[in-house]
Amino acid sequence: MKSKPISRYIRFGTGLRYLQDADEGDNVHGQNHIINIINSLFLSFDEFDMPVTKRAALPLQKFRDKLAKSEPGHKLTSDEASKLNVLMNHIRKTLFAEAGGKVVFIVTDKRIDADKLLSNVSALMAPGVFDSLSSIARYDFEEAGKSIAFELPTAAAYHLLRGTEAVLRDFYCSKVRRGRCQLMWGPMVSSLRGRRRPPPAVLLDNLDNIRLSFRNPTQHPDKTYDIDEVQDLFGLCVDVVNRMAASFALPNA
Repeated sequence: MKSKPISRYIRFGTGLRYLQDADEGDNVHGQNHIINIINSLFLSFDEFDMPVTKRAALPLQKFRDKLAKSEPGHKLTSDEASKLNVLMNHIRKTLFAEAGGKVVFIVTDKRIDADKLLSNVSALMAPGVFDSLSSIARYDFEEAGKSIAFELPTAAAYHLLRGTEAVLRDFYCSKVRRGRCQLMWGPMVSSLRGRRRPPPAVLLDNLDNIRLSFRNPTQHPDKTYDIDEVQDLFGLCVDVVNRMAASFALPNA
């Protein structure tokens, strides 16, 4: 998966159009002029993975090399402009043929900010919480964010519940030093409830709710999620993770 701002595509198309419309008297050297735009075009062929178009553009490369030998103030002659027009029309046909096999997916808006889902999940948690999590928990919450952004809600649910359980294990082990129970969701919460000074009831109640209403049903193949349901689950999981982090310092793996 590669992330590219739309402006890169616009710049690519603008350079292509500039060279197609080049005319007698246009500057050859300098920033944003003929040679510079041709160089940018070849960089775009690599960036957008268009090897066929790049091979078809080899005559343009030779044309550029010839222009590069001209004087610094050189401007396109009528013959050079005509030659460039023919070359660009040839490249354009190949470009459109190859581009027909390329697909770009656009991330649509969600109730949760798409940019944060993709690259800054930590901003969706309380300050400092994400960095305090174990490496596996961070991985699962990052994968959950990407899955929501790309509208894979059931996959997102799996990662959210895995990440939450990983945090719960670290939370439980930071609280219980001796006589630990089996590190499974239900027994851990029950063990915490039975302690002389248990964690806040709202945290334990929410953990039980997530286990009974989401974690256990999700283990079965007939359970699926839609994009709204998994965003609700994201909020529930982040809430308990924030509460656990606020009660105890979680070990950073």
